[in-house]
Amino acid sequence: MRWIFVGIWFLFLSLADVGEVSQESRAVFGVRISMGPNSQLVSFVALRYTPDGILREKRNYNRDEFIRILSGDWPSPFNPTKRNLLEENGIFGGVYYNDTIKKSYPFCPVLDSLWKLRYSDWPFRNGNEKGWSKGLYRPSSSQEQYLANRYHFRQMDTEYILDTNFWRLLKDVSDSNWRFEYQSLP
Repeated sequence: MRWIFVGIWFLFLSLADVGEVSQESRAVFGVRISMGPNSQLVSFVALRYTPDGILREKRNYNRDEFIRILSGDWPSPFNPTKRNLLEENGIFGGVYYNDTIKKSYPFCPVLDSLWKLRYSDWPFRNGNEKGWSKGLYRPSSSQEQYLANRYHFRQMDTEYILDTNFWRLLKDVSDSNWRFEYQSLP
């Protein structure tokens, strides 16, 4: 009798609609342009939501890990199919493989330039690069207001620029006309 019950139970499970349980989650990527842990000028985050919009997973990454996940070089629950999201969103970057020394190097010039939105000069010693900000350690009030309105955040120090706003920011920063417009704000 027990085996009949177990057989019926397995038959029921195999015929049941499990589509709701295995629906694909949605990954969101983002960036915060603020001094963070370990003196990082830019913090990167990946979030995973259920189809109902419930946050299931959040993970912070360093620059190299983030590029490897966005480019599909590394498997990740945030990019399980290993799609090149940088290429799909029109962003120059990825992972360069040096066959001679058998080593890979993540690169994305746009991610490397995000600090310039906040700082007028490289904020550490031995740096001679100039930023695009009017203020020394944060953008002018009009620049910050412009960023907040365009990328939908309230506080630059604590909030991430997420999802479509993240990709829009990367496209904008790679555009020389946009950079000129941002620098010319009072």
